[in-house]
Amino acid sequence: MIKLNNLERQHLSIMEEISLVACEINKGAAKINVSDAALYINRLAGKLKIHMLEEDKYLYPELLTCSDPEIRMITTKYISEMGDLAEQYIQFKNKYNVGSKIAANMEVFLGDTRKILDALTGRMKKEDKGLYQLIKDKNL
Repeated sequence: MIKLNNLERQHLSIMEEISLVACEINKGAAKINVSDAALYINRLAGKLKIHMLEEDKYLYPELLTCSDPEIRMITTKYISEMGDLAEQYIQFKNKYNVGSKIAANMEVFLGDTRKILDALTGRMKKEDKGLYQLIKDKNL
């Protein structure tokens, strides 16, 4: 049986960090604390890295050998999609990993942040309601 408890716990932790970033940018350009925003962005990067390593090392390899063709197909699709999103977040983090980089181009930062947070949130929800739920439904 596939154990999702740790991955689901990681999703909650990632969503908490996304919330902190979102709260910071929702203050608006004049009130944002760029040091806090950079801290949250870097912590989120660490949490995402751990989560993706666990998926890549344990979950996805097991699902790719599953006898269920639907699970194998969805897993292959998720692997492909996450690779691109992971790279997008790395680029985002590298662009805004310190407060001075954020302050240097605040309006672009706000737009970039909303876009990447929406993508990450969508991905977490898709896994929770899609792949993870399918695994539970099929009692894998």
